[in-house]
Amino acid sequence: MTAWIPAVQATALSLALLWLAVALASRPRSPLAAAWAVFCGSIAMLMARSLVGPDAAGWYQLFGLGACLTCNGFWLVSRALFRAGRPFGAPHLAYAGIVAVLIVTVQQRAALPPMLAVPAGELLGMMSSAALVMAFWEGLRGWHQHQGVERALRVVFLATYGGCVAACLVAPALFDPMGTGGVHAASAAAAAAAILLVTQGLVAWRLRHPLAAAGEAPAVAMAPGHSEAAACIAPAADTEEEATLREQDIVLARALERHMRNQRPWLQPELKLTHLAHALQVGEYRISRAIHGPLGHRNISQYVNGYRLDHARSLLLDPACDAWSTLVVGMESGFGSLGAFHRAFKAAEGFTPGEYRAARGATAAEPSPG
Repeated sequence: MTAWIPAVQATALSLALLWLAVALASRPRSPLAAAWAVFCGSIAMLMARSLVGPDAAGWYQLFGLGACLTCNGFWLVSRALFRAGRPFGAPHLAYAGIVAVLIVTVQQRAALPPMLAVPAGELLGMMSSAALVMAFWEGLRGWHQHQGVERALRVVFLATYGGCVAACLVAPALFDPMGTGGVHAASAAAAAAAILLVTQGLVAWRLRHPLAAAGEAPAVAMAPGHSEAAACIAPAADTEEEATLREQDIVLARALERHMRNQRPWLQPELKLTHLAHALQVGEYRISRAIHGPLGHRNISQYVNGYRLDHARSLLLDPACDAWSTLVVGMESGFGSLGAFHRAFKAAEGFTPGEYRAARGATAAEPSPG
């Protein structure tokens, strides 16, 4: 009857290793990607431990050491999914670390005196149950503040996570009253596979669509060449945490402006958010937040094209560049094609680069009123 359980465990193991490789390959790293990688690695260890069994004593103990960040690791993942800015700090990591130590301690309870093994088991039960509840709460937190896709994200998370936890608790009581352990092993492996499948999609979506800080609003735009002091956020922060996040965004926006002016990365046609994040050694979500918030731009394309268009205008106004075609001007300004240059220039100025240059010539030919 239980011959199919190893197949389910092997499936969960394969998924965990696959998502672990994907998370480790992502650049630059973010708190969400790091927490997800740790959780996937721990689930892989847990499934490997179940497959080898107690007979392989050395491997069984080794895999047990790695399988210590499951419920506590997923709590950190849920915080990173549904909290903006810095989702967890030293207290949260300390809590997860204590649970991990208790898991390893309970695994060695046979070698411990009862006066230590029993309290450790009880404390682990309380703290791991609290981690399960806190992970579920993260999906409910701020429910009424979100609509559309953001609320749908939470619905999928709550349904999957809540259903899997409920199945692991209810299925053994209903279908294995004798306590053989087969139903528990099967439900745990199936729940792990389901959580890995669904949460990977949520993580991938969140990494591309970072959550903005509560109450965050667009600020006064910092156009290329403006003073760094122009970076500010209009509304006052509601909490100390939000004020800290906004101050961090302003500092990063200033650093980004200096990088854009001094290094001129916008001259690269293939410049992406990843390149800027790597250059400033921060997560992509932080660059995106700085561009949307203190810098006041809709997206990275609008922000980067502002620098390119400024450079293109200077070239079109320079008589020394009159021999350059508009294609050359566009390429020298960082645009990847003539069409992209024309579209961006006309959207900003109302006429084509050629008409802009011709208008300059007509203005220069007009006689002075004197």
